[in-house]
Amino acid sequence: MSKLLSWGLIIATYEREKILPLCLELAIAQTRKPSEIIIIDASRSWETNRDLIMTEIAPKCPGIRWLYTFADVPSLTMQRNQGLCLATTDVVFLLDDDSLMYPTCAEEIMKVYEADVEGVVKAVATDDADAPPSGMVIPVAKRQTGYSDRWLPILNSSLKFLWKHVLMMHIEVLWIPYDGSFPKHSLPSSLKELNVVSMPICKGYQMTFRRDVFTEEMFEPLLRYYCAGEDLDACNRITRHGPLVLAQDAKLHHFNSAGGRLPRFRGTVLGALNQVLFLKKHSSDLRRDRARYYHLILRRIFAELIKDTLSRRWSMPQVRGLIVALWYSRKLFSMSKMELAEWYPRFQQELVESGHLISTENHHINGTGMERA
Repeated sequence: MSKLLSWGLIIATYEREKILPLCLELAIAQTRKPSEIIIIDASRSWETNRDLIMTEIAPKCPGIRWLYTFADVPSLTMQRNQGLCLATTDVVFLLDDDSLMYPTCAEEIMKVYEADVEGVVKAVATDDADAPPSGMVIPVAKRQTGYSDRWLPILNSSLKFLWKHVLMMHIEVLWIPYDGSFPKHSLPSSLKELNVVSMPICKGYQMTFRRDVFTEEMFEPLLRYYCAGEDLDACNRITRHGPLVLAQDAKLHHFNSAGGRLPRFRGTVLGALNQVLFLKKHSSDLRRDRARYYHLILRRIFAELIKDTLSRRWSMPQVRGLIVALWYSRKLFSMSKMELAEWYPRFQQELVESGHLISTENHHINGTGMERA
């Protein structure tokens, strides 16, 4: 007989005071209630946010252990790690603050973990729902929909191939697995009756894990200012320990709130260089993966040239961002892990806060001429 497991929600949030309460209301309305909810808030008005949540939402479910605290370090990965250090449940839901769970989402996720009595499966992802749960009014703007969301559902198979492999609009094409390919695992026979499928990686808004995997793996602490890829990195490392599955009956709508995003040039530079950091730290064959990275960047430059042109971004911010990242990547690959740990957080800070690029010799390169979008 399977053992009942506890689950908790960990939310790392920043300046999302309107959508966060909706996320939490849906969490406490689950048919399978959480045992604890932990919010790590880096917002300037975090105390006001805390007071609202703790006086208006928390009392509705007094059986839940609530922790609402300020972020020790304002970074998505560090906030996730801070929450994990406070967590006590068997399973942790590390969802985004705009992840909107359908009523049976947690119940369906927990069915998978509890059916796997030997604990083989290490992670279970929620499945995407196109719309929020019925009757929900969302008082914030949605991020502008990209090409993928608008067009992918209506493309035929040939165009989908071009979409994925030429325009590179899929995370599995953009990610370089640390061991040459994604880990392959057999699923426990106890899951045969459940509506689950294996998947190699998943996105941050849909992540749940057995908490004990974080005794060996944590979210990347060197990502302090822009954390693109942190979810894929964590999934890749955790699937070395066991399978990740998609629970197709566990529905969740990711709202994709507007605001808080970097200009395209800065985001492209950091997103591409974050991957260098991941490979330096976790690749099982850096020589192989360095070559794959250079090949990937060249393919991406071609893809982004098409996308920038189609979007009439004539300053080509994503193309320029990848060219800058390609130049820096050679330097980063040659650094020791200690040098990278000292230099990369400062590089992120300068680029995010001022738009400046700093050299690997610590001299500033004025980014004004580079950043026009």
